[in-house]
Amino acid sequence: MNRILTIMIAALALVCGSCKKLLEEKPSSVVSTGNFYQTASDAELALTGIYDVLNTPSVQGLGNQALWGRGIHYMTNLGVDDLSQDVRFSVGVPELVPFYNYTYTSENLLIWYSYFTFYAGINRANFVIDKVPSINMNATRRAQIVGEAKLLRGLFYTYLGWLWGGVPLITKTDPDFTSPRSTLQQVLQQAKDDLKAAYDVLPSRNATAGRMNKYSASGFLAKVYLYEASGKQNNVGQDLNFPLNSFDYVNVAASYAEALKYCKDIYDNSGYKLLRPYNNLFLSATEAIARDENMMIVQSGAGGNQEYILFSQLAGPRGNTRDNSGTSGFLRPVRESYTKFNANDGRITCFSGLLNTTTNFTTVNGYKYYTPDPIAANLANLSTNKWREDDTKARAARGVVVWGGEADFAILRFADIILMYAEARFQTGDEAGARTLLREVRLRACADDVAKTNLITTAYLKPSFMDELMDERGRELFAEGWRRIDLIRTGRIASVVSSLSTTVMFTGQDPVSVKQNFQPYKIWYPIPSRDIATNPSLIQNPGY
Repeated sequence: MNRILTIMIAALALVCGSCKKLLEEKPSSVVSTGNFYQTASDAELALTGIYDVLNTPSVQGLGNQALWGRGIHYMTNLGVDDLSQDVRFSVGVPELVPFYNYTYTSENLLIWYSYFTFYAGINRANFVIDKVPSINMNATRRAQIVGEAKLLRGLFYTYLGWLWGGVPLITKTDPDFTSPRSTLQQVLQQAKDDLKAAYDVLPSRNATAGRMNKYSASGFLAKVYLYEASGKQNNVGQDLNFPLNSFDYVNVAASYAEALKYCKDIYDNSGYKLLRPYNNLFLSATEAIARDENMMIVQSGAGGNQEYILFSQLAGPRGNTRDNSGTSGFLRPVRESYTKFNANDGRITCFSGLLNTTTNFTTVNGYKYYTPDPIAANLANLSTNKWREDDTKARAARGVVVWGGEADFAILRFADIILMYAEARFQTGDEAGARTLLREVRLRACADDVAKTNLITTAYLKPSFMDELMDERGRELFAEGWRRIDLIRTGRIASVVSSLSTTVMFTGQDPVSVKQNFQPYKIWYPIPSRDIATNPSLIQNPGY
C-alpha cells in the first residue's frame, strides 16, 4: 500500500487546481511510473490504490478521513430530517459543525479535503486506465482491472457532480491545472460513460470478495439517471440562474426509462437479495452474508485494508467507546427521522443508545454486542443504533484501534435498488408495480409478519406516491448518506428544512439555526477557496 501511495504521489499532482505548495512539493522517494506498470502484480497493486481512497485517513498527509471514513457522512446526512449534530461533543472539531447548521463556506477544511481526495482517486484511476492496457498479462483480467478503475472514477465524478455540480474534468495522466469547470451535464456524462464501460466488462461478482462488479456499475447508472430526471422534473437550481449546474439538458422521459432499464436488470438478474434480519446489515459479525445485499461497500479493518472508518465520530449509538463500543455522540437523529416510523416497523430499533449499558449483551456469530437502552418517552436519548461494533476488549485483542470501525459500510444496497425501481416504475406509469416493490422492503422491515406489514402500509399511505416513496427511502436508508441528495433532486429540501420541529430533544441540538441559515443556493457546496485562488479559470458556485 505504501508503495502505491508513493507511486501516485510521484505521478504528478493529485488534484486539479490544488494549491501551488502541494503541487510543488517534492516526494522524499520516487518510483518512476515508467518502471512500475510492468506486471500483473503492478496492475493489481495500482487498482488497490484507487480503492484505498474510499476510506483512507489521508492522501499526501492531507484529508483526515475525508470520504467514507468520516467526511462524506457529514456532507450527505446533516442539515435535513435525517441526522442532527450534538454540538457539545463535536466542539473539538469545528469544521464539522457547519454541515449541520448551513454555515459552511469555501474556507471549510473538510470540504477541501473531500474535493481534494475525490481528485486523488481520479488521478489514480487515470493512471490505471492509461497504463494497464499495455501490460502483458491475462487479457480478461487486464480488461476487468481497467473496468474497475473506470467504475471508481465514475463513482468519484458522480459524487463531485452531486455535491458541487460542474467541476473540472480530468481524464489524462498529465492534467492541465488551469482547467475550467465543465458543466454538470459533462461531468455526469463522464460518470455514465465510465460506469457503462465498467458494466460491459465486469463479471456479476468480483473474484476479490467485497470489490465491485457489473451490478455495482449499473446500480450507480440508475442513480445518475434518476438524479438527472428528477432534477429536471423538479426545476432544481433553476432559481439560481447558474447555467453551469443546469438540468436543462435532461430528457426526463428518456432518463426515467434508462433508470428503469438498469433497475430491472439488477432486480431480475443480479442475484442480490434482501438480508434478514435487517439489523445484520450493519455488523462486522455478519458482513460476509450481508454482501448478499450490499452491492458496493467500503471495507474496513482486518477484512479490508487495515484502514478503519472513524466509528467513534460517526452515526453509531451514543455510549462509551472504551466500555461498551458506543460512539462519542457527534451525530444523532433528528426528531422527524424517528417519528416517520410506526411502532410495528422493526427498523425503529435503529434509534436507541448505549449510555447505561455495560453488562447486558447478545452474541452474534461469536461477537458480543451490548444491549441498547430503551428509548425515553421524551426522545432525549435518541441515538443512531444502525452500525454496531462488538465488545471493545475483543476488538482490541484483534488489534483494532479503540476509535475504529470494522464493519463494512454499504454505499449501495439491493434495498435501495428496489426503491429506485419503484420510483422508475411509478414515473413511467406503473404505480401498482411500484407499490408491490415497496411492500417487499416493508415485509423485510416487519420480519415477514404480514399483519404488521399491512399495518405499516396503511400507516404510511400518502395521497402522493412520491411523498410516500421519499419517506420510505428515509426510513430504509436512514443515516446512509442518501436523504440530503434525495431531497435536493426531488425539490423537497427547502420545505423539509422549513418544517423541522424546533423542539430541542437534547442539549447541543439547534434546529432553529438550521432553519434560519438554510438558503436555496446551499444545495451545492462551495468550490474550495484554495482552488479558486490558484486556478484563475475556476468560478465559484452562486451565493458563496
